[in-house]
Amino acid sequence: MPVRGTAPWEIPQAAYGSQRLFRVSYSGPEGEGSFRVTLRLVSPARYQIQAVDPLGRALWSLDVVNDSGLSLNHRNRTFCRFDGRIEAAGASLGPFPLLALPSLLLGRVPSDPAEGSPTAEPRGRTFDFKDDDGRRWYGNLGEDGLVTSWTLADGSTPKVWWMRRDDDAILSDRERGIQVRWHEVLRENLDREPAALTTPTGYHETACGSPDLQDSSPPDED
Repeated sequence: MPVRGTAPWEIPQAAYGSQRLFRVSYSGPEGEGSFRVTLRLVSPARYQIQAVDPLGRALWSLDVVNDSGLSLNHRNRTFCRFDGRIEAAGASLGPFPLLALPSLLLGRVPSDPAEGSPTAEPRGRTFDFKDDDGRRWYGNLGEDGLVTSWTLADGSTPKVWWMRRDDDAILSDRERGIQVRWHEVLRENLDREPAALTTPTGYHETACGSPDLQDSSPPDED
């Protein structure tokens, strides 16, 4: 995936029009588990993410068009419709806006520099910037322009770490006590834009970001 000349927080243009399958393992207060995530990345304005457990049972789904969309929690049979930023805590992938999940899965930095701030161009193989919430992001790049590691800090306190180790991505969230590891196992071109997700019969609406919607961590493994 060519990334030279692409900022660490940007998804390379070549990544769009693809469908990718990731295997994910999770360890945290709820126990340990694993799940699979499919990312259908149509364009910067259109994508779907769906997660299933090892038996193929749906856990959660996300459908985004122009920064708004539908989030489904299949275990709790709940849904919400959102416009703009909501946190992805229930996706078991870290405390990031749902709209940042494609960047996170693809190994980019899941946040942009603060609006109106000077361009936070990398200095050599390092980068360091603050986002709109005043949080600090800093990390390292490889020779090929791939992000090799980043840290998210709130003030002077590091909160979340991410690193690339061989083909694996490893995310450690000290505040929530979780570690998530994933790697891409399949990549193919999208022949057509996926159909919009719809709300299944029997699901009830809840506020985006509510506990009902967020409780979608993978089931414990025996």
